[in-house]
Amino acid sequence: MKVAIFGRTIDKSSWPRLCELIDLIGRDPTVQPVFYGPFYSYLQQTCPQLDIKGASFFSSSSDLPEDTGLFLTLGGDGTFLSSVPLVRDKKIPVAGINFGRLGFLTTSRIESVSALLRGEFKTERRPLLRMECDCMPEDFYPYALNEFSIQRKGPAVLELDIKVDGAPIPRYMADGVLVASATGSTAYSMSAGGPIVMPGCQVLIIVPVAPHNLNIRPLVVSDSATIEVSYSTRYKDAALSADNRTFSFPDGACARFTSSKASLELVSSDNDFMQALSRKLYWGADWRNA
Repeated sequence: MKVAIFGRTIDKSSWPRLCELIDLIGRDPTVQPVFYGPFYSYLQQTCPQLDIKGASFFSSSSDLPEDTGLFLTLGGDGTFLSSVPLVRDKKIPVAGINFGRLGFLTTSRIESVSALLRGEFKTERRPLLRMECDCMPEDFYPYALNEFSIQRKGPAVLELDIKVDGAPIPRYMADGVLVASATGSTAYSMSAGGPIVMPGCQVLIIVPVAPHNLNIRPLVVSDSATIEVSYSTRYKDAALSADNRTFSFPDGACARFTSSKASLELVSSDNDFMQALSRKLYWGADWRNA
């Protein structure tokens, strides 16, 4: 089985575990490793003793082999999100090995890698969000797994005009706004005051960021809706982000967000959503529940 291996940088304290994992992959005769080129260069500096025979390489979505059986991301949730433009709609199962801090997407442990390499895993279909915007750079991948966000770049708030299926909602005076998926409800959306949503729910979440109004609240709509966002500000532009990728979004431009038919195949190894809320976010942490 071809196994793609993707990462960015790993905290120095985790280098021994990283070397152990790469060595495990290299010793498995059933695995054909396909490394992300820049990460392989990083590994040569981090773990120079590693000798990965028969490895091949990829640098973008275009040269990632279509017959890849598993895509491993090594790092935290940010690294996992960086893999989305590489995997795209190739239907390759993606497993996140957690070398980060929180890890809602990177749920697999090093101890489970042997089972993953044997193909012993289940996947969950996670729909991607899609954006249409005339000012988007040509090479920008217009899909996101967690959320799209529009945020101020200057010191003044944004006056945000938002429509849901053509119907305007009250104007947001805020630092920005998020359009999040159910998957993204435990990410930026949650930290901005949005609701926690079970991953299988078919909804979109509109969350104001630091609204300058006491009665503005998040809004949950059907994933069949089209959400249009434009804004005005005393400064010339804002930042529009798709997960962790950003471009400049000028005053007066309009962006349209929908749930896409495209999806990511998330490997659900070692993953229980309710347990993750309790263990990683300390949901219900109370001495009376001890």
